[in-house]
Amino acid sequence: MNTKRFLIFTLAFCLLFCLCACGAPTADSEMTVPETSGVVTKPVDDGKVTYTVKVVDEGGNPVVGAAVQLCKDSCLPGMTNAEGVATFRTVEDTYKVSFMTMPAGFQSDAEEFYFEDGAFELTITLKAVA
Repeated sequence: MNTKRFLIFTLAFCLLFCLCACGAPTADSEMTVPETSGVVTKPVDDGKVTYTVKVVDEGGNPVVGAAVQLCKDSCLPGMTNAEGVATFRTVEDTYKVSFMTMPAGFQSDAEEFYFEDGAFELTITLKAVA
């Protein structure tokens, strides 16, 4: 029984030593990246498409941090990034877009927005509150 424990301990120690000896790369260490020229990767066909919602002000400037949602039977929440864009990856269907809360300082004439037939991009222009 003691021999078995000794072998397990020795194996565990050797494994730990090997892992520690590898270490993490430092700023001074050289790392080589394998060549991938000529290699073409095919995107995975998961049956989904990307819907893009862009929110801008009347001057065409992006509205950052707008909480939007893409809805059909249920809703997918999203937030616009620095370019005023929120993306949703889901199955192709007919969706509506609405704001979870209207961004501060803005208003809109509509409460719901729709993609044109066959379109995957939608731009919503908000008006500044006077």
